[in-house]
Amino acid sequence: MNEILKRLLTPEGVRDLLPDLAGQKRKLEELMQEIFSRWGYREVSTPAFEYSVNFDTEMKTDLEENLYRFPDERGRTLVLRPDFTLPLARVAATHLAKEAKPLRLCYGGSIFRYAGGLQGKQRELTQAGVELLGTGNAESDAEIVALAAEVLQAAGLLDFTLCLGNVGFLDNLLAAYGFAPEDGEKIKHFFSKKDFVSLRELVQSLPLAKDAVEAVLAVPGLRGGAEVLEEARKLLPPGADKTPLATLEGIWAVLADYGVSRFVTLDLGMVRMLNYYTGMVFEGYTVGLGYPLCGGGRYDQLLVNFGLDLPAVGFAVSVDHLLTVLERRKLLPERKTLLYLAYGAGSRAAALAAARQLRKNGENVVVSVQESTAEEAARQARACGALRLLYCHGGKCSETTLDNKGGGKDAAVK
Repeated sequence: MNEILKRLLTPEGVRDLLPDLAGQKRKLEELMQEIFSRWGYREVSTPAFEYSVNFDTEMKTDLEENLYRFPDERGRTLVLRPDFTLPLARVAATHLAKEAKPLRLCYGGSIFRYAGGLQGKQRELTQAGVELLGTGNAESDAEIVALAAEVLQAAGLLDFTLCLGNVGFLDNLLAAYGFAPEDGEKIKHFFSKKDFVSLRELVQSLPLAKDAVEAVLAVPGLRGGAEVLEEARKLLPPGADKTPLATLEGIWAVLADYGVSRFVTLDLGMVRMLNYYTGMVFEGYTVGLGYPLCGGGRYDQLLVNFGLDLPAVGFAVSVDHLLTVLERRKLLPERKTLLYLAYGAGSRAAALAAARQLRKNGENVVVSVQESTAEEAARQARACGALRLLYCHGGKCSETTLDNKGGGKDAAVK
């Protein structure tokens, strides 16, 4: 490959967004930040890289191996942020510790995760999300889930499902039946990957009582409305902690008051592959996309690592995945009509004055950079995708609506 061709390539796992789509992505991000603001969340911005120590103990093994690490000039290890929750926890502990609680913070930007050997897997992803710090009740969990539902609806989706679970349920079930910790981690890994074939093979190979095996293998079927909570209680042996189920019952009741429970499905096998989750977790899905649109949960033990002992909950939307869905379904808003403004001899000042006024009125205006005839102006306008032409000549400006066949309808413009 010659040197010029090499310069034309982008690294694996990143992509260029071309005109129109890049603008649509920006509008989508702005929409989400506007909604977050309406709910009382304040935006913060964190660096693209952090000290590695902040992440090493909070990422499960398969994610920890996907961090982009590099040394600074003093030999300290840095990582490109693979997640926003940890940086926001650091910000809350270092800069906002004395502010009134709960804290409502929001963010947007890129995260970076190495995806070795996975062809087509993105390594730079854009996220937008919120963190609610300092409150640990069902109402705060439900607020996060309801906010996720509002964001997806505002973006134009109506056929999405938010799968809601609690990491404590599976942890308590495995502990109550005497599963070894290392086997429990393997089981949770298979749940996170939805690999129920491997799950069955593993569980049936362990030297455990029949009721323990049957209980674990019944968990993937615990999906639906509030009725699955009673089914889940029956799987737990006497004396097992049922608090996670009571928590989910409370969250479900609040979501019903929000009017969004129709978008929610309880999933007692829900596992997210981050060590810091301690309670409620959820992920959002829609038809035709093999990845979650959004996800989050409760992480009550994370902030103590930064010297601030506070309960917390949050979620993030994958802007890239949401953009992909909206583009495929043609749900992105149409681009605002472009107006091309050209001028003949001696009319440049009038044309520029007209452009200033049109832009003040909210129009998207491209101004020709040289004098032209009316015929040349029409060709130039079509070449740049404009559907309207304003041509100034002899002290008068006339607007023409262009069509695909090259014709047009004139209208004098004062």
